[in-house]
Amino acid sequence: MQTQVPPVSKTVRIPLPEPIASHGGPIAEIVLRQPTYDEYVSCGGEPYSIGESEDGALFTIEKPEVIWAYAQACMVTPKDPLLLSQLGPGNWTVAREVRKAVMGFFRAPAAASAPSETSPTTSSSSSTSPSTPSAG
Repeated sequence: MQTQVPPVSKTVRIPLPEPIASHGGPIAEIVLRQPTYDEYVSCGGEPYSIGESEDGALFTIEKPEVIWAYAQACMVTPKDPLLLSQLGPGNWTVAREVRKAVMGFFRAPAAASAPSETSPTTSSSSSTSPSTPSAG
């Protein structure tokens, strides 16, 4: 019986605001690859749950601990995720991009390219809109 090599997976590159030091030289980006079957099982499955509001609207509840498990398991560069601790204060935007990349691996191709179903216009404070005429 011959073991089949899995096809090359999708990767996501996230540039760093400044390179971080490693034994192999400076690292200027984070590279993540799609998770494998085994990683899906060991990291905890989907990185989100789907909830439903009282009026039937569906919403996503992210699981930060599962997202971080995938980030560590699927990180190609740097080889040691602990190197990211060199990023200074205020670089949480890199963590946000890592979160978005991991979540993107779990979106269906049509859903990833479809427009968002949420909108800032769904706020209950619509009476402050400049296009709303004054009543008086």
